[in-house]
Amino acid sequence: MVKILYDHQKFSEQKYGGITRYFAALMNGIKQHPGFEYQLAALYSSNYYIRNEPLPLNNFIGRALVKGNAKREYKWNRQYSKMLIERGDHDVFHPTYFNPYFLKRVKKPYVLTMHDMIYEVMPEYFPANDQTPLHKKLTTDAATAIIAISESTRRDLINLLNVPAEKITMIHHGLPLDEPLAVEAVPGLPENFILFVGERENYKNFARFAEAAAELLNEYSNLHIVLAGGKPLQAGEVSMVDRYLQLNVSDAQLNYLYQKAQLFVFPSVYEGFGYPLLEAFKAGCPVAAGSTSCFPEIGGEAVAYFDPFDAGSIYKSIQSVLTDTGYRNNLGKKGSERLQLFPVEKQVEQTLALYQKIAGK
Repeated sequence: MVKILYDHQKFSEQKYGGITRYFAALMNGIKQHPGFEYQLAALYSSNYYIRNEPLPLNNFIGRALVKGNAKREYKWNRQYSKMLIERGDHDVFHPTYFNPYFLKRVKKPYVLTMHDMIYEVMPEYFPANDQTPLHKKLTTDAATAIIAISESTRRDLINLLNVPAEKITMIHHGLPLDEPLAVEAVPGLPENFILFVGERENYKNFARFAEAAAELLNEYSNLHIVLAGGKPLQAGEVSMVDRYLQLNVSDAQLNYLYQKAQLFVFPSVYEGFGYPLLEAFKAGCPVAAGSTSCFPEIGGEAVAYFDPFDAGSIYKSIQSVLTDTGYRNNLGKKGSERLQLFPVEKQVEQTLALYQKIAGK
């Protein structure tokens, strides 16, 4: 039996989010493998993906004590994590983020997952006093093994943090391919729209996309832009603001948006993996994305690529998809085919093999 301990960090911070979804997928996968078991070192969490997890305070009394008090939740969960780490009743420790609070306490091998290297690749977008890069360096240096979620991230680890190649295992994200797509209708959508998903600041490159979109909206009078997630639009952020619709949606509603969109545009100049590519592929949504970082690795031939630093290139790529129905349909078909390379079961099995290896069992 290989016992894995996950700490509280991201589960104390995120209600939704890619990192907690990743760890929840691992925990769900472990339940299907009798030779492994796990414990999540959290007393309580409001995280959606582990809402059915039997945590000690995931009950009426616990919610009354903790719910709505983020500082208390984080403090109590941190103390609980410290206690379980020091107790050492596990074979492998897998922290969910980079705070180095555990370094003097951990007695067993530990695995660190590197989701991206954005702090190191584009430090100009982050405050000079942000401790995350230092924390990443400290925890990376001391880790027994590191999971990189793409070859792009693996190369960045080697080149930017000088991590020995033999210390890194590349394991792609995955989706449950056999699980039906959860869909919830979103009322009031325009008939023809381009979908943009997530935050819009800095390296997400929304400004260049909006520049390209302004030309497209002028050219196509029935075209709209739907923004899923992110902060409300600010004054002056876009032109023709009446043609934009900003929505906060659930995962099931997001799937509906993917299904109804003419295409999904992912203009980010850097990602560690680009998980929304897989979401769009599963929903059959055509994708246009930048040709940098991990995108060609994950998207293959199933994406209409553009230069994310050139608004004109973004415009031409989107226009080629909008004006050619055959091309658009072919992208959707290729996306469905490409998705078959990324089953979540493969992600889980490769991760468990790494756990077993460093546990020496």
